[in-house]
Amino acid sequence: MPRFDRGVQRILLLQLLATALIALPLLPLKGVQAAVSAALGGAIGFVSSLAYALRMRAPKSTEPRDLLKAHMRAEAYKLLTTVGLFAAAFIFLREVSPLPLLLTFIATLAVYWAALLLVK
Repeated sequence: MPRFDRGVQRILLLQLLATALIALPLLPLKGVQAAVSAALGGAIGFVSSLAYALRMRAPKSTEPRDLLKAHMRAEAYKLLTTVGLFAAAFIFLREVSPLPLLLTFIATLAVYWAALLLVK
């Protein structure tokens, strides 16, 4: 994995941790299908955040206008990645449980936004 600054690394690691904290207890409580679906939802959140981080890693300029453009492009890339991964999950995985998948994805988003507020 490419090197990111500590803030980005923390966000990505917290997303993985949140995914594990949700998916692992689901295995004995609700079974393999729910646990795998939760892990998949967390993976979608993690991969889309990673896609954003990769796009924003080395902006070509420090001008505010250029940084805003880079941010908008990275967000669009993140959105397309998210939509593509959700589409793939629902098209190719017939046994996916929507609720654990969506709730874990939402948890990774909550971690992302909370970390943006807390991580310096």
